[in-house]
Amino acid sequence: MYDYRDYHRTIVAYHGTTVADADKLVNGEDFKNSDKSHEWLGEGVYFWEYAPKQAWWWTKDHKKNSRPAVVGAMIRLGNCLDLLDPENVRWLKRVYDDIIPKWGAAKLPIPKNMRSRKNLDCAILNWIYSQSDTTETPIETSRGVYVPTDSAKRVWTGSWIYDEAHIQVCVREQQNILALWHVRPDGSYGKNELSTQKVR
Repeated sequence: MYDYRDYHRTIVAYHGTTVADADKLVNGEDFKNSDKSHEWLGEGVYFWEYAPKQAWWWTKDHKKNSRPAVVGAMIRLGNCLDLLDPENVRWLKRVYDDIIPKWGAAKLPIPKNMRSRKNLDCAILNWIYSQSDTTETPIETSRGVYVPTDSAKRVWTGSWIYDEAHIQVCVREQQNILALWHVRPDGSYGKNELSTQKVR
């Protein structure tokens, strides 16, 4: 297994949800893991790194929640599979090259990525997580950059700048979520006129 580096640093990230669930989370209730088979970073709790507007867009416009809300979080990355690190991406490719023939030889179904449903990514990352859980340094978080594949998302022809590009963080160990608070649509903190914060 790769020796995952303990980042010893914290980030601020945002989670889109509903008003009812935001209240529960800020009051100390645990998050529910995203555990669908097509989650691109595998099973865990998803956050938008330093991007409250992305979290608001997701819960209001994408999920169309009738009572949308966003919570901010201070997250300790800890043992992080950082897919913005080229060394980690090269290692991930080697894992893929090794595991796919083994799955095929064992006649296991090999998931496929289809548009926004990243079943193969999810399966491989969940396998990596399960292996890391048997070590002294289990992966606590992962981090990746999402870049739209639709060329119409380019800000202009040939640009490498994309509308909707963002960094997501997948938290596997909820003790790495150090604090939570309500976030208003303008990005400021607090629920209504009262600032509400929970240190976990």
